[in-house]
Amino acid sequence: MGAAREFAAAGAVGGRIYVIGGCLPSSEPWAEALGPEEADAWVPVASPFGIREKWMHGNVVLDGKLLAVADHGGLLFDPADGSWGPVSTILDMGWKGRAAVVDGIIYSYDFLGKIKGFDPAADKWTEVEGVNEELPKFLSGATLADLSGRLCVLWEGKRVNGRSKEMEIMCAAIEVNKEEGGRLRGKIVWTEVIVLAVPKGSTVSHCLAVEI
Repeated sequence: MGAAREFAAAGAVGGRIYVIGGCLPSSEPWAEALGPEEADAWVPVASPFGIREKWMHGNVVLDGKLLAVADHGGLLFDPADGSWGPVSTILDMGWKGRAAVVDGIIYSYDFLGKIKGFDPAADKWTEVEGVNEELPKFLSGATLADLSGRLCVLWEGKRVNGRSKEMEIMCAAIEVNKEEGGRLRGKIVWTEVIVLAVPKGSTVSHCLAVEI
């Protein structure tokens, strides 16, 4: 990449990987792309200075567009025509961190730790009912992914043996059904605890579902 990044937004659209932010707004390039036609080299993506922010707290790809939430509002990038713009006001007000898209619904969690889903067609956030008592409060540390049509939630457990280099990764798969009136009803279908050997100070910042 042409700029060092942390807490950037990234997503794959149309066979290309796009990355935005995670660096100073004045950095050039603030946004970049990598694809087959680039011959394994990152190329700059033009972006207006007025929409640039440093930290990206969460992002998703929806309908061929990259959406991200930052300190001062959400933004949208459409690779098809290279246009930039804001996300809807309702989406922006309810989107506080990491997110995932499952069956066209954007899932995230609020400051109270409740998982919510945003329906772009209705422009509305709805709490996912039926899972709060079985999951801890996700105030900042959970990551989410689409796992074969289910909402997968991962969060850090305790450090194994005190100061150690081993970390518990807790994960749960949630099957969400859309009910009459737009209500979202969730059911946890499985949970698992994984212990990983990781460098001291490591944290989970992103998760991605892959087929092996």
